[in-house]
Amino acid sequence: MANSNKFKSDDVPALPPPPLPLPEVAGVEEDFSTSLERLRNEVQQAKAIPEESARETALLSALKNCRKCLEDAEEAKVIATRRVTAAKEVYENAAQALSGYTPLNSRVAGIGNSSNKRAKIEKMPRVSVAQLAEDASYPTNSLYLPPCYTQGGSMDEGLVSNFRDSFYRQLTGGAVQSAADLDGFVPPPTNANLKSKAQLKEWIYIAEHWATGVDGLDAGQFRAKHKTWYSRMKPVTYKLGRRTGIHIRETDDGTKYLCRHSKDGSKSIIYLEIGQVFDALFEMHVMELGHRGRDATKNLADERYANLPDAQIRAFLDACPACAARRTARAFS
Repeated sequence: MANSNKFKSDDVPALPPPPLPLPEVAGVEEDFSTSLERLRNEVQQAKAIPEESARETALLSALKNCRKCLEDAEEAKVIATRRVTAAKEVYENAAQALSGYTPLNSRVAGIGNSSNKRAKIEKMPRVSVAQLAEDASYPTNSLYLPPCYTQGGSMDEGLVSNFRDSFYRQLTGGAVQSAADLDGFVPPPTNANLKSKAQLKEWIYIAEHWATGVDGLDAGQFRAKHKTWYSRMKPVTYKLGRRTGIHIRETDDGTKYLCRHSKDGSKSIIYLEIGQVFDALFEMHVMELGHRGRDATKNLADERYANLPDAQIRAFLDACPACAARRTARAFS
């Protein structure tokens, strides 16, 4: 007599298609090792140049190549992290479709060895933006809102205007020829650090309704619609860090600003729209720091603003006329 409880293939729900195959790790590691060895050789050869000016030029070129290698490695790390997260989601989806499902956070630690200790599961409360607004005490520090600079730091209006236009040309890769064209420029949606005023307004709208939904959508439907925003911003989290602890601050005049916590969680730092980026950097690099280098500018920017990465600061310093004049003088001294 046939077993009526026999498992039938028709009982298995349709599973999502498998993810794209991962690249060959060995090949990636080999390419990376080759690049590192080439950079080491380039640095050593530059250091061996006896003539000072030529040595500094060669070392500067090597430093730029090392920076590019570092940026590529950091980007690869971000991509790998996203792939791990996506793979876990696919696994959970598949496992839930089968009987005997055991969540990942209940897996026994040390699979493949004699250890039977269970992994310590850190409970991470999932708190929505709305709940945070009600239950948490957000920082009350003053927000840095840069004024619009037309002159300053021994630069007249004409020089500052040309500086502003040059910076935005570099920042947008030539898509904007002058600051006057910014109103018609829409940064790519994939660039989380460069946003127009309209894009930031949309982000504030999403954050405000993340826990409740709006426009006929419940919270689940609203989150599904804006899941790309969530994956970039991660508004609900336990450990504070970069791009986490997203919240909204409102100034006395009723203006709302999208903010996140600083790295130590002690204060709010705001997201700037693209038209404010020049003025924020001008205030720090020119007016306050007296044209000090990238590291000093970056450290101060991280204390005040949420979206001023190295690329924006480098573009600003490259376009700075005072810094350019100093570099030229040093090259011919």
